[in-house]
This record gives sequence, structure tokens and C-alpha cells, in this order.
Amino acid sequence: MITNPGDWLLSAIDRRGWVTWERTDDHARVLMVTNAWPRPDNPMHGIFVVGTVDGLREQGLKADVLFIRGYQGIHCYLLACLVMMLLPLVRRGKYLLVNSHGGEAAPAARFFVGRPVIASYWGSDILGPQQGNGRSRLKLFLLSRVLREHARLLTATTTKSNEMAEKLPASARERNWVIPDGVDRDRFIPIEREQARRLTGWPLDEVTVISVGRPIALKRLWLAEQATALAAAEIEGLRWRLVSDVPPQEMASRYNAADCLIHTSISEGSPNAVKEALACNLPVVATPSGDICELLEGVHPSAVCPAEPVALAREIVRCVSGERSNGRERTAHLGRDQIAVRLLDCYHSFGLPDLPVRRTAG
Repeated sequence: MITNPGDWLLSAIDRRGWVTWERTDDHARVLMVTNAWPRPDNPMHGIFVVGTVDGLREQGLKADVLFIRGYQGIHCYLLACLVMMLLPLVRRGKYLLVNSHGGEAAPAARFFVGRPVIASYWGSDILGPQQGNGRSRLKLFLLSRVLREHARLLTATTTKSNEMAEKLPASARERNWVIPDGVDRDRFIPIEREQARRLTGWPLDEVTVISVGRPIALKRLWLAEQATALAAAEIEGLRWRLVSDVPPQEMASRYNAADCLIHTSISEGSPNAVKEALACNLPVVATPSGDICELLEGVHPSAVCPAEPVALAREIVRCVSGERSNGRERTAHLGRDQIAVRLLDCYHSFGLPDLPVRRTAG
């Protein structure tokens, strides 16, 4: 029975489905606030945030998760501000810190008072417009500038790459941690290509180049399709497939069944598809964005090349004609456990009591 008016209001907001509790635990010491979380109509939405929460739990730190369903409208963000003002009163002393995920969630999270508030940015929220018509570009330009300036008000920030960190104001950069998303290396493991083909149902004699993600302008899938078509003129049976909205538990079989990943996004923080592919030893051909150059350094066969169909096609031909890559070996430091340890280091930097001592990542 709810007797506290603040509890009643929080419960009412949750029931409306605008700002919802996705995970709760009586022993949670951290509050995660995000505007991306898997839902029935989009099971991959914010799956990397789930990975972050799970990684921390494996290190002994439990978190509650508050989902701002901003896709329904700006009123969800306004209600989230109210929720964050109430929580220090209604859940007095429960949370040691607040970590928002996604730049748009950060202003609401900042309304939580009395504890450190950290914002974890993803990419386009800070980098600004890279595609779209004039109106949408102006909107993204203004939003990214507001979020960059808002970073001054936060206790600390995290970015996925150094490129993103450079966009922050100088005062915020001094408190920024570069922490990309981690990969579940127990799920994304190399398996035999033939076995993966049986799981996916793809023909055994097909040379398969994949792109991963929803077909949005930012992905420049037209470029991937053009490059693959040129490569197909040289290699018989080569086909391009778009892997989109596949359940997380089935993605490893897609990477292992493919012969190459082509990644042509115009803007990224630290692309999870590339890291997952590398964990499965899948060769990657990519255009420069985010930390892709760092991810592919020392990975063979793989390539970073200009956003030109001919150049991409040439590298596709080279990669699908060779062996699997050494990507797993080169990205061992990007395991979910390793990244959770780095995030815990960030949390410990505030000198908070009762945080678990970080474990040694395996």
C-alpha cells in the first residue's frame, strides 16, 4: 500500500508508461537513467545499456534502471525531471550516484540533487548533425550545442571516443572519461562458418557481406550496397545482406556466418557492431568515424578506407578472399568485464562509501 504522496506520484507516472522502471533491486546503489532500452517493437533499442548494467552487476554493483520513453514526446522528459526531483526525497539515501545514458537524458538526470550525476554520451548527441535535411540538421546542431554546454553542470561525463571528448567544453573535458561500450565475449565467440550457416539458413556456397543496423540515413547503406555490387562483379556468388532487428542472442551466428562486415556510418561514437564482429573474428571494412581506426589497428584482414564505392569494393574483395581476422585477439580489452571495471574506476574517483571493490577482469 502506497501512503507517501511522492511514492504515489512516481507509481502513477510509471503506470502511464512515459517514465518507467525497467529494473529495480532493493540493494541497488546506482540509478541508471536512459532514453534507450529494449521494448517489444524494438528489441535492440539500447541493448548496449543493458550490457553496461549487466557488466556492473557482474562486478557486484546493482543498479535500478529508469527509462525515459522520449520517443513518445517531450512530455516524457519533462516528467522525468519531476521524477528526478522527487527521488532524493522518496528514496532517501538509496543511491550513491546517478548515471544517465544518452545525452537527451542528462538534463533530466541533473535534477537529482545531493549525489554525483554522471552523463554517458553516445555519439551523435555530442557530435552533432551529420545527415538529414536543413531543418533536421539545424535541430541536431542546436541540440548538440545545448548538451555540450550542459556537460559543465555535471559531476563527470563519459564519452565513447576521444573524438567525442574533444567536442566538450574544456571544463567538462577535465572531468571526462573515455569508456566505450563493452562486448559480451561469452556470447560473441568464433564458431565454424558452416555451423553458423546452418543456424542462419544462408547458403553454404554464398559469399556474404553484411551491414548491421536499422536502415537510417546515418548508416549510408546505399554506399555499402554500391560497394558490394562492385565486389560482386569480381567474385561470383557474393551477396550483401542487411542484418536488422535480430534478437541479441542470434547476432553471433550472423557474424560467424558472414565473410565480411561493411560499416559505412557517417558518424559514430564507438560502434558496437564492429566490436561484436571483431570478437567473432569477422573481417571488417569500414569508413572512418568514431574510434573505428583504433578498433581496426593491427586487425588483419580488415581495412579503413574512404567513403568511395570503388575503394570499399577493393577491400571487400581482399577481405573475403582471405582467412578470418585476428579481431578477437586485438580487442580483448573491450570485454564487458573490462569496461565495467573502467566504469567502476570512474565511480570510485568520487570517494563514495559502500561501492564494491572492483574485481579483476578476466
